[in-house]
Amino acid sequence: MPRRTQSVFDFAAALAVALALVAALAGTSDSAAAQGAPAASLRQLTRDADAVVRARITAAVATIEAGGRVYPVVHAEVLATLKGSVAPGEIVFAKVGSGTATFVDGEEIVLFLQHLERVPELAATPLQARLRYVASPNAGEVIVLSDAVRPAITDAVRRYAALEAIQDPEARGDVLRKLSLDLMKSGEPLLITSVMRDLAPGGDAAALTLADLPAMVPLIESSRVPIGTRIALVAELERRGLIFGPARWVRLLRTSQGPDLLAVISAVGEHPSAGVNAYLIPLLDRSDLAIATAAATALGVPGNIEAVRPLTASLRRSDHPLGLAVLRSLARIGTQSARQALELVAARHPDAELRQRAETDAIILARRHGTTLAPTFGLTLSDAALATVPALPPIDAAAH
Repeated sequence: MPRRTQSVFDFAAALAVALALVAALAGTSDSAAAQGAPAASLRQLTRDADAVVRARITAAVATIEAGGRVYPVVHAEVLATLKGSVAPGEIVFAKVGSGTATFVDGEEIVLFLQHLERVPELAATPLQARLRYVASPNAGEVIVLSDAVRPAITDAVRRYAALEAIQDPEARGDVLRKLSLDLMKSGEPLLITSVMRDLAPGGDAAALTLADLPAMVPLIESSRVPIGTRIALVAELERRGLIFGPARWVRLLRTSQGPDLLAVISAVGEHPSAGVNAYLIPLLDRSDLAIATAAATALGVPGNIEAVRPLTASLRRSDHPLGLAVLRSLARIGTQSARQALELVAARHPDAELRQRAETDAIILARRHGTTLAPTFGLTLSDAALATVPALPPIDAAAH
């Protein structure tokens, strides 16, 4: 299904942006990448397009015949040209390849067009005699223009298009950085998301410098900025070495409440530090079990010895999801002390499912360390259960 980018950008969408950036920093792919290529930013789309127009879809599903073959096409009405020389009025364009968008009749969109001969699937085909343009697929993403977002988005595209007329690379870079900062400060989530795509590894060259930091800090501090955007900014500025990340993560934890706090707790697991540990550990005792469970999950960082005792102590609470989160984190911590904690849980916890899970995890860690379970706990697994435990190579025994 295509993603339709509109003015409604709720908490879940904001958090998705942050998590996508974290995944990019960690070297993993997001849902857009799974379609063949990550979704591009407005800057990238504008730069790579031969024409950009504001258009209304008049026939989202249509075909055209050329050389005995039928091709899928879309009919639209051009309302304004933002780049290139497309005249207002009717336009027909092809859509091919993986990640192509699904259009909807009546929607007003920003349409990024490329000349047909630039698309390998269509180059040197009879279709070139019938059509001039093909729509950029952009991982299926569609930018829908509501009354609220139309002025800001079309202005941004025009400004990106004007960049190409600046010949001097240094001057062009200065204008690009100013434009990026302006869009970040606009408060429009779609534009902020686009700039974050530029800033992420593999994005465009809208690099931030120390000189830009004063403009970024108010965005991180403002409760009016979506928490996902604030999380992504801290992650990116930390990656670039422009801020001291641990202090910023702790400040986000201290100043967030409710769903925002849950989002920050979920993010800080990728950015561990002593300060983050010190803030998360007391959250294990929160009456809000969602907060406690999120904290337990975030503390599951390999080698996080300081978290082993408080995680184990939190198992006195009767909440089953919290218990499972604690066991997963102890297994991820993976030290000898974490294994011993799992053995203790397996031997004494009143919940049979948690005991079985802890026992399996303890055996896995024991095999990693090239050792055996503590005999005083008398732990045994059935032959069938043992058969499900994978044989794993030993890890560094110094990590206790």
